[in-house]
Amino acid sequence: MEELKPGIYHLELPLPNAYLSFSNAYLIKGDGDYLLFDTGWSTDEVLDSLEKQLAETGITLADISQVIASHIHPDHYGLAGKIKELSQAQTALHYLDAESIWARYVEMADLLDEVKSMLSRHGVPDYVVPPLQAASLGMARFVVPIQPDIKLRGDETISIGSFNFQVIWTPGHSVGHICLYEPEQKIIMTGDHILPTISPHIGLHPQSSPNPLGDYLNSVNKLKELEVNLVLPGHGAPFRDLPKRIRELNQ
Repeated sequence: MEELKPGIYHLELPLPNAYLSFSNAYLIKGDGDYLLFDTGWSTDEVLDSLEKQLAETGITLADISQVIASHIHPDHYGLAGKIKELSQAQTALHYLDAESIWARYVEMADLLDEVKSMLSRHGVPDYVVPPLQAASLGMARFVVPIQPDIKLRGDETISIGSFNFQVIWTPGHSVGHICLYEPEQKIIMTGDHILPTISPHIGLHPQSSPNPLGDYLNSVNKLKELEVNLVLPGHGAPFRDLPKRIRELNQ
């Protein structure tokens, strides 16, 4: 674990069976308590890695008082339920992503039917439909589903210690994706919304909005006017030039 600035730590969590080698989580130090932004997948390997990195600062999962997920995908939300069980931390997620949890990870039959119907309606050949319909089923094993204690909408302020993070709703990669922005320290944690060298997947599916790409580009441009000196992404290395990255994503 690396301390990026006083009270802000960068954790790298392994990604099993994924083309990216790790996902990022960020630990924010308060007054005797801690906030964890994003959690990694729910596997024994990730949990062990998280606990070992926390131990480097002399804390355990029990010291975490808040867990905030940038969005519902397994590599950012998957371990939230297990951490809640071990720490009693309050969990937070945008309400639109929270509405998708049950259908996405627990009772998936209706969602699979919707996927099948959508594929067929858009001309996908019948023989291709079954494998595409079931393509994401394996992701459920990397999630301990939990409804958040706090359902965010955007524009809230989340305070811990000397930090006051503004919640910015940035739909596109998911309908309920959020970023956390600390205006005084000019730091933004972007999840999968702004990545340093790649663009996030923007998919049209039954749980997306009708125009996810339009939502994404609008959300990217929503960050243009922010004063930012340090970007903390969900994958890849932290970086500093947010305006440059926004220009690249708009090309």
